[in-house]
Amino acid sequence: MMENSKIVRDPIHGDIKLSDIFVDLLETPELQRLYNIKQLGFADLVFPGAHHTRLEHCLGVFWIASQIGDALELDAGDCDLIKCAGILHDIGHGPFSHTLEAILLEKFGVDHVDLTEKLILGEYSIFDSEESTFIESENVCGVLDALGVDKKRVVDIIRGKVSEKPFLSQILNSSIDADQLDYLIRDAYYTGVAFGMIDVERFVQMLSVFDGNLVVKRKGVSSIENILMARALMYSSVYFHKTVRIAELMLSKAIEQLVDPEPFEFFRMTDSEIISALKSKGGFQHEIITRLKYRRLFKQAYSVSLADLEDKSILGKLENSGFRKGLEHEMEEAFGIPRGHVIIDVPRFELMRAEPRINKTDIGVEDLGEVRSLDDFTPVAGAVRSRVAPDWALMVVTDERYRDVVFRKAEKLLFA
Repeated sequence: MMENSKIVRDPIHGDIKLSDIFVDLLETPELQRLYNIKQLGFADLVFPGAHHTRLEHCLGVFWIASQIGDALELDAGDCDLIKCAGILHDIGHGPFSHTLEAILLEKFGVDHVDLTEKLILGEYSIFDSEESTFIESENVCGVLDALGVDKKRVVDIIRGKVSEKPFLSQILNSSIDADQLDYLIRDAYYTGVAFGMIDVERFVQMLSVFDGNLVVKRKGVSSIENILMARALMYSSVYFHKTVRIAELMLSKAIEQLVDPEPFEFFRMTDSEIISALKSKGGFQHEIITRLKYRRLFKQAYSVSLADLEDKSILGKLENSGFRKGLEHEMEEAFGIPRGHVIIDVPRFELMRAEPRINKTDIGVEDLGEVRSLDDFTPVAGAVRSRVAPDWALMVVTDERYRDVVFRKAEKLLFA
């Protein structure tokens, strides 16, 4: 009987071999759609090489999860579950990845993990009303059902909710996991920054299971230090680069300003589809898409760091989207600026929602038959927790034509 297998050549991990169910999963519409969603949203406006996709990342997480499973000598059933979770963990992402996560939550009350769960359980389809006519491939839910895979358990691993074998969840969802390892290495490679030099093979060999939890052996502490520092630097230098952030805010504003009576279900779309759909709306949406196309972005007019912010209570108020939009409109009216051309950014709340692991260092270290805190072995963990990213706690951006007036008057209106 011929083996159902496929080898994908990956620039990060080399040859990634998929067989049986994983070949079938790769061919599903949910995973194939990820070929058309960039991993880093608008990061290519600053780092021109950053055109890699969510599909590449999912394959990378699958591969690292499989390596961890082999190193821990897990049984075949558990290995298959973590590999399924690895390859499927991001199928719910919408266009430009995390860029529109806040809008998704505000307008529809879900995030990409919720949509991933619904796709795995068969409660939602990524097709629009006409696409299913042309696609005969089995969906993710059907593939998992056909081979008797426990879909709920796959979801629990992705969400970090496996209680009787917590190490299964921790392989994919913990302070340092297969997901983070792949995106840190992959994103550093494609952006060209020097922060992602992580020895994955060494890290994997340093893992073990102690009392049901995933821990690191004492001699693997240096690997952990490397990963934690890479994560901190990637967030400040790449993921929350100011220019990248402004482009993301502009796309979000284009959707936010839509007044169509029908819901704009952007989460089903790919990157090119949302650009085309918004441009066809005309008006403000056409302007924003044209600006993004030719990299004519809004500019930072005002910003303040957390350390320099005297009244930190303003941040809590601005995390309320209604309050923030009201203040944006107030600025536009006060300064004679067209609607939609002032954007207030309070990134910390969104950062913590997109990556709740950003400051987590609760990694158990196995030493002489007991598990101790990482803090007992290195000061790096504490340093990472105290590091603030991004550089600004509050930023106001606008069209360059209105930059001077916002620069001169924004602070007074913000803190009135």
